[in-house]
Formats: sequence, structure tokens, C-alpha cells
Amino acid sequence: MIINKAYKIRLYPNKSQLNMIEQSFGCSRFIYNSMLAERKAIYELHKDDENRQALWEHKYKTEKDYKQEFAWLKEVESSSLQQARIDLSRAYTNFFNSLSGKSKGKSQFPKFHKKGVKESYRIVMNNNNIKMNFDSHKIKMPKLGWVNYRDNRQFDSNYIKQITVSKSKTNKYFASILVQIDIPDIVKLEYSPELMVKGLDMSMEKFYVDNNGDSPDYIRRYREAQKHLAYLQRQVSKKQKGSVNRKKAQLKLNKCYEKIANSRKDFIEKLSTRLLNENDVIVIESLNMQSIAQSLHLGKSVNDLAWGMFVNRLQQKSEVTNKLVIKADKFFASSQICHVCGYKNKDLTLKDREWDCPICGTHLLRDENAGQNLKQFGLNKIKYSRSERPGEPVEMSSAEESMKQESYDL
Repeated sequence: MIINKAYKIRLYPNKSQLNMIEQSFGCSRFIYNSMLAERKAIYELHKDDENRQALWEHKYKTEKDYKQEFAWLKEVESSSLQQARIDLSRAYTNFFNSLSGKSKGKSQFPKFHKKGVKESYRIVMNNNNIKMNFDSHKIKMPKLGWVNYRDNRQFDSNYIKQITVSKSKTNKYFASILVQIDIPDIVKLEYSPELMVKGLDMSMEKFYVDNNGDSPDYIRRYREAQKHLAYLQRQVSKKQKGSVNRKKAQLKLNKCYEKIANSRKDFIEKLSTRLLNENDVIVIESLNMQSIAQSLHLGKSVNDLAWGMFVNRLQQKSEVTNKLVIKADKFFASSQICHVCGYKNKDLTLKDREWDCPICGTHLLRDENAGQNLKQFGLNKIKYSRSERPGEPVEMSSAEESMKQESYDL
């Protein structure tokens, strides 16, 4: 099975390459903003027409037309300008699909790109214009030549589809390389007693508690750096807007945020890899983290947890490793059900972290009991349901649904 995989590497360009990268950022931004301004102007001109025939028949400028008008656009890679036009077209499509209900979620109307915010441009593989030397750690890109990079991963460079060059808020340059890779076909997972299944119950304090009562070494990275962030933010606010000192203070603040994000991502990447290496099936709950953050006023803690990122990485890696990730419905009362006898304690509150089953007398720890129920839920799904594909969520039957949604505290 052929899939697309992205490899993000850090670039170390020289001065001339640095100037070309910055120029490419500016030209791509110029094409995007100019085309957006033209579309808005034409719409305002013809929006009051009865049949709007002139609006539909208007031919908008292409990047070739802008090149003839602005000669300096020819200095950058032509495919990067084409991709800017494609990005604008995709933004319009997503917006109208969102309005009509063809796509899930809400897409906003395209906005003008601002300098210094998400600087990037994209290059498409064409006639072997992108090459890589893994021994010397160099990558060859149009208009840039051979650029030094730092990364030890290797892949078949003949299957590169495109490269996105970007700049972080800490003035670091990266290249995200999209590559086609061939992985083994997905095999249906059959039930067996030796199957390694783990149920994970999300916990604000411990990240998760599994069916054995174990938790990872979780650190609240944002909470840990909150005082230092407040100090850096005060330093930025004291500096005059537009001054060099303010830019220096802002850079220190951005580096602190970047360190928090990198450490959180490193934790999630290593944890998800370890879980999939040690288990065949991972069972988790389907939770609306945005709703939890708003209803319980836990915005900082929920964002610090990054549970959604963790679940996404589990699903993405399971497709490559041929493992299975099962998502139980959000109404599944994993904490209320006794995993020994199946009794449902409807009177269980958030404050009750331990409880005794009145039927079998088992002393239950709330989170560990939830992990046990999730594990059993996954085993039942594999044993009795139709074929499952790694990475795909599993729908619950109506008999398994509960009217109690799980909530979490600090």
C-alpha cells in the first residue's frame, strides 16, 4: 500500500540562500494577496448584478500575468508561485464547502497573508529538480542549490513529491519533504488469547492511566514554565513597539514557547511509538477536548496535555505498523461500570476516585477500572465485530451506549 509521509528537517542556508528563501516567501505572499484582492474587488463590482453573469465569466490573472507585470517575480522558483495560486483556490473551495455543509467543521473566508506570520513556500518535484545526499547531509532545491541540513533519517529521494520550506518564529528554517512510501498491506486483526490489548483512560494529572494502573512520566510543561513565560511577556510589553530591543525580547519569548512545544512533541512521539511496539491494540475514549476545556475552565491544562495530538499520532503510526487503535464512544461509561461483574454505579461523582461495588464487593480505583473496561471493550470488538482496519475508529452499538459522558478534573 502506497501512502504519503512527511519528513521535516532543519536547514542551514548560507547568506545567498537565505536571501533567496526570504525572497521566495515574499513573492509567494505577494501572489496570494494580489489574487485575493482581485477576487474581492471583482465580487464587490458585480455582486449587485441580477444574474451575476459578468462575475462568473471574469477571467482572473494567473501567476504568468503577474510575472509580465512584475519582472522580479521571475527570480524565484516558478512552481512556488503556482502553489500560492493553488492554495488560494483551495481556501475558497474549503470555505464554500463549509457553507454548504459538504465538509465538516467551519472554514473561514481567505485572509491576506501577513509578513512574519507562517512564512512558507512550496516546491513541486519536476524533472528531478530535487536531490538529496544523505552522506554529506545536503539537499538540492531549485534556485538554492545544495543546502546543508541536519537529520539522520533516510528514504528514497526518487519518490519525493514536494517540499515546503518554512521559517519558525525563532528564525529557524525547515524543509518538510513529502515522500511516497510503500508499506505492507493492512491485515485483518484476528482475536487470540495472546493478543496484547491496552486500555487508556485519559487523566489530567497523569496523562493517562492504563488497565494495570500504570501511567507515563508526564510533566506539565506549560505549567512548569508559566512563571518564566510571565516574566518574558512583561519584558516584551515594556519595550517600545517596533524597536530592536522589543524584537530581541520577543525572540526570547518565542524560544521559550518553542522549547515547551518541542518537549511536549518529543514526549508524545516516544510514548506513542513505545505503546504500539509493546501492544497490538490500543483502546481509548473519543473525547471532545474543546468541550472539556470550556465547560470546566481547563483551557491551559487541556492545551498542555495535547491529548488530541497523542491520539492522532497513535492512529497515524498504527497504519504503518499494522496495529489497531479503537476509539470507544464518548458516552461509554468506563468509570461507572465494575469491570468484574458489570454493575453500573450511576451515583458515581467526579470526587469519587475510589468505590466499592455493592454486588461483588470489589474495591475499584476509578481510573484503573476505566482502563480495564476499555480493554474489555476492545477485546469484545475484535472478537465479535466485523473486520477492523488499523487507525480507524470503531463505532459502538446502541446497546453499549450510556447516557453519562465522562468528565475530568485537575
